[in-house]
Amino acid sequence: MSVLPKVSILARQFRKCSMVATSSSPSPAPPSDASLASSTFVQEHVRQMQNDIMEQLIPQDASGAVENLADLNVTSNLGRMTHYYFQQGGKMLRPTVSLLMGNACNSASNRSIPEEFLAIPISDRSEISTHLSVCQNQFKIGMIAEMIHTASLVHDDVIDEANTRRGSASVNAVWGNKMSVLVGDFILARATQILCSIGKPNVISVMASIIEDLVLGEFMQMSVTPPDATPAQRMKAYIEKTHRKTASLFASSCRSAAILSDPSNANLHQTAYEYGRNLGIAFQLADDLLDFISTSDEMGKPVAADLKLGLATAPVLYACDQYPELVQMLLRKFKQSGDAERAREIVVNSDGIIRTRQLIDTYSQEAVKMASSLPNRNESTEQLIKLALSQSDRKF
Repeated sequence: MSVLPKVSILARQFRKCSMVATSSSPSPAPPSDASLASSTFVQEHVRQMQNDIMEQLIPQDASGAVENLADLNVTSNLGRMTHYYFQQGGKMLRPTVSLLMGNACNSASNRSIPEEFLAIPISDRSEISTHLSVCQNQFKIGMIAEMIHTASLVHDDVIDEANTRRGSASVNAVWGNKMSVLVGDFILARATQILCSIGKPNVISVMASIIEDLVLGEFMQMSVTPPDATPAQRMKAYIEKTHRKTASLFASSCRSAAILSDPSNANLHQTAYEYGRNLGIAFQLADDLLDFISTSDEMGKPVAADLKLGLATAPVLYACDQYPELVQMLLRKFKQSGDAERAREIVVNSDGIIRTRQLIDTYSQEAVKMASSLPNRNESTEQLIKLALSQSDRKF
């Protein structure tokens, strides 16, 4: 089964990459008020990506034929379970960022492709073929990012004993923990196959580091902070954990897209990485904030869920400065009866909310700075800037 879209889709992908890349101007306008989802580039390719991911998650035997599997029940169950999360309509934020970053990094000198790549004379295909290959691989990076993210959600729900995800029953609530772990592993295996098909060792290494960070971040989350840790030390540890569990995926996907675009430009790779890292931390901080100021219906999951799991996020850590009793709840990981409810009440009435907003702004502005320094100032760059600025005002 091919991991690539059909030639006609790729032709449009290349053409859009080139058309947008050549739209840069010396005096760029500020980001428009149009929503990120309205971008034709994002819509078309994310929609195609969703279809391609679903196709990749149909189990096959070595010959590539589903019907030759010894136990068709295995095919049925795996297919149903792996599709379950993707059919719930996630934000597809990570692949969106990957696609935008790739387009923001791709050379503005690339010319547009005619209607069909195969219709181009062979003598004229070399330059187009090279850029088309870059676009294909950047498309794969988006697929891999979403698959790793989804697999991590499946595993997280098992670890956290969560019963809901995105407003629906979680995989483990429907099929049980053992099957859920195996499904998460299966999604990661398919993501690894796609990653290897890129054939770029440096990109493979960068993307593989995401899974290492996810594991280390989970261990950090489960570890007990020393009782004598200072507020600054607690916050530093929290940001590091947030980087590994959330921001690393954004950062490494962006770096990979930049490497594919310009393999020798280390400054570009680092700029793309720093954009993803800062956006990812701002995104998680916004999630932390929404856990205290939103309803369960808005979030698609129970509010104060982290407190009930014994986890302290940024608003809690800031509130500890005002309310010493919260420190004691933190040390016992909110396990005593009534701790979670009391802690949420304290945080909502503290300055932890406004200080978290200020921290979101800090990381968002740093992401804007990184996006603004990308070599191509085009529609995709403006969308990256707009996405970073939107984190402070996110509603879900």
